[in-house]
Amino acid sequence: MRVKIHPTAIVLAAFFIWNKSFVRLLASVILHELGHALAAFILGRRSMVLTLTPLGCSLYVGELSGAAAVAVYLSGPAVSLLLAPVLSPQTLWVLAFNLLPVLPLDGGRVTAAIFGERRCRIVGGYALLAVTELCALYGVPPVGLAVILFLHNRYLASAEFIKIRRTADFLRDLY
Repeated sequence: MRVKIHPTAIVLAAFFIWNKSFVRLLASVILHELGHALAAFILGRRSMVLTLTPLGCSLYVGELSGAAAVAVYLSGPAVSLLLAPVLSPQTLWVLAFNLLPVLPLDGGRVTAAIFGERRCRIVGGYALLAVTELCALYGVPPVGLAVILFLHNRYLASAEFIKIRRTADFLRDLY
């Protein structure tokens, strides 16, 4: 497995490294992605790339489908759930957010693997509305959350990005 670190992730980590809860949260995010990697490795995937970004981590394992996709996409949240009491209570919030049925989150990938990407986008739209409503009911400003989720969903589900991602996966698998 190759590990890539985005330069802005280094700057962000250097800025927050003094905060112990940030370090625990970062450790939980990395362990979450390693849970995905372990499941993918068990299923025979050998070419993986772990990328650390300012917004977290992502693991590319190529195209997955069916039960293998569900197993790999749920293995990260399972690790987060197991380690939440040890590492950080914030891990549970990150876990709940990550299980929303919105692409590119793990919940969205599981939904897409089971029901297809088109239905996942429909369900994801309703999930965004529900989260926004809950945020409004409990006094949390929903604007930032809704905008970020909407932009990520539109960008990462766009046809151009899917073509770019497939081409990158193909080239990565050649090496």
